Amino acid sequence: MHGAADGGGGSRQAVAHARAALAAGDHAGAFAALRAAVRPGDDFTDQARVARAFAKVDAAGLGLRPLKLAILAGSTVDHLAEVLRFWLAASGFAAEIHVAPYDTVAQTVLDPGSELYAFRPQVVWLFSTHRDVAVAAGPGATAAAVEAAVDAAVAERTALWRVLAGRLDALVLQNNADIPADDPFGNLAGATAWGSRTALRLYNARLAAAAPAGVAVFDLDHVSSLWGRARWTDPRYWHHSKHAFAPDATGSVAAAASRLLAGAMGLARKCLVLDLDNTLWGGVVGDDGVAGIALGSGADGEAFVAFQRHVKALKERGVILAVVSKNEEAAARAPFESHPDMVLRLDDIAVFRANWTNKADNIQDVAETLSIGLESLVLVDDNPAERDLVRRALPMVEVVEMPEDPAHYVEALARAGCFEAVAFSAEDGQRARYYADNARRVELSRSAVDMDGYLVSLGMTATVGGVDEFHLPRIAQLINKSNQFHLTGTRLTEREVERLAAREDTDVVRVHLADRFGDNGLIAVLVLRRDGDALHVDCWAMSCRVLGRTVEEFIANETLARARRRGCATIVGRYVKSPKNALVAGLYDRLGFVPLDGDDDERRWSFEVADRPDGWKTHVREAEA
Repeated sequence: MHGAADGGGGSRQAVAHARAALAAGDHAGAFAALRAAVRPGDDFTDQARVARAFAKVDAAGLGLRPLKLAILAGSTVDHLAEVLRFWLAASGFAAEIHVAPYDTVAQTVLDPGSELYAFRPQVVWLFSTHRDVAVAAGPGATAAAVEAAVDAAVAERTALWRVLAGRLDALVLQNNADIPADDPFGNLAGATAWGSRTALRLYNARLAAAAPAGVAVFDLDHVSSLWGRARWTDPRYWHHSKHAFAPDATGSVAAAASRLLAGAMGLARKCLVLDLDNTLWGGVVGDDGVAGIALGSGADGEAFVAFQRHVKALKERGVILAVVSKNEEAAARAPFESHPDMVLRLDDIAVFRANWTNKADNIQDVAETLSIGLESLVLVDDNPAERDLVRRALPMVEVVEMPEDPAHYVEALARAGCFEAVAFSAEDGQRARYYADNARRVELSRSAVDMDGYLVSLGMTATVGGVDEFHLPRIAQLINKSNQFHLTGTRLTEREVERLAAREDTDVVRVHLADRFGDNGLIAVLVLRRDGDALHVDCWAMSCRVLGRTVEEFIANETLARARRRGCATIVGRYVKSPKNALVAGLYDRLGFVPLDGDDDERRWSFEVADRPDGWKTHVREAEA
């Protein structure tokens, strides 16, 4: 193992700071010190030192989401589990990790009495490597023979997925095969139909194609290539203790998996906040003018164009873009409007803030305008002083450490892995537009004198539906991503949503909203369950971007109508306090519900159907079928 450039001094100092913070009862400060001290690529000594210190931090007290994760591997992963717990915390999880006995993957999955099922994990990580994939058809084998071997290897995995799906409501994280650097056939290994590398590449492609909803493929091969294939495996550790990859790659594996799980469980970042001068172009537009900035021509100009193309691609996959720049607004907008080599244009930017206000204050305003939490934001700024300011003032914001050379900007942002996802839908591609449209609504509402008049002017229409194959992934995604407007904090997998929708006593309801600014997409999900003469609101999750527009009242009316159709006399709602849902603590009280039992942390509320014959006043009308 190779030590870090500072010989581990950075992590030792951070651990000392963390210990001092813990002694003072400051667990958040201890965690912040540890997070700032280590990067995914740091060596195993530093990773382990920080992970051991983190084990003494009260993760539950940090407001992190609980996560139960089981790891089943054909190699030794105990060292990974220790480091993984820290990187999961950095991604928003307080993780409890169960590691199955070494090399008992199939036995553990197939045995209904195994500790795996007693543990009841939310995520099962099938940690396989190329050593667990039997695809060799032999030198000179036909393409058909190779395909048969690959299909058999994929079938072994899919069989395990099916068993897990039948016994657990858990996300399955499945590694693909890391392609080894060395092969006795050299170049032929990847240049013939029968070569081992050819077969493993085919296996990886077919494994991805075979993964159903509820299974996410972890691209271990990509992680190994980023680390460097020649040093990815260390035969000493494999022969001695069955470590499948070099210990110094542990942080890279743990960080990448944690970011993927954050995307899968609704904790991925949503918005990229961009500086302008020397970030999107070279130079200072206020001093150099549009014609004088470096963009398009020359090495630096090409690098800035490449970075803008990368950012534009993020926007097209659903990442919201915002600008926060210390600049005169007219000067800051000019390149977007007139420079021929600008890839990004003003209509790509959901919120544009160019002024001389403190950057941290502007970033807070961006979050408020978009109706998202600060933990959803990522800042890219070339200025280290500004980065440090935001890190200190807004520790919830992810600040990407940017290199001096703009040629490496794409690499820095991509390697940060802030926007990982396990799936992509047509609605994901529209998300940036939804938020941009909503920012326009917020700006208009700030200038409105008559709120009722403003809401009427929006011309809001809602479409109500149930669960179908097309909407199922987005329904589960909204339930798992919503934090601020989520009455119970319920988390449901796609399979759990399907099972609930199939029950006679339960309605799973989705609501879409549109107005004169455009389509907001799917903005709310309810799970309504009849029990006797009461209709229980087991889940009510809604996008915060539609708050304050009487959508809540429209949904209450829809719930009331369904209670009547089912012959229910009362509606029972439940509020469960979480670190992020304080804004809905008084929702049932505002709607006229009466408290039944509980306390400020968890309370049930009741409403008599007969008491509201005309429902609640709302400016949302239901769209015609």
